[in-house]
Amino acid sequence: MKIEIMNANIFKALGHPTRMEIIKLLNEKPLCVCEIFDQIESTQPNISQHLKLLKDADVLDSKRDGNKIIYLIKHDEVRKIILLSQIILQKEIIQLTKGK
Repeated sequence: MKIEIMNANIFKALGHPTRMEIIKLLNEKPLCVCEIFDQIESTQPNISQHLKLLKDADVLDSKRDGNKIIYLIKHDEVRKIILLSQIILQKEIIQLTKGK
């Protein structure tokens, strides 16, 4: 698979509001599906599909803890991507508020 396709897949995986919510939660600490489901307004099967997509894109990793599967961010660089996007948004918000 071409590097450009792999790179695009990472951004596609991050490019959904529900998946961004999941990443923000996992940025704080590793969680199981039930803990994620409790904090996001969606169905458990839907959350599981988003987790699978993130895992398939190598954004998340998982480990078994008894009956639970714990999800965690696989690479610290994902945290940096999220931080950079938040910085960009903050700058844009500041610009918008100055323009009023």
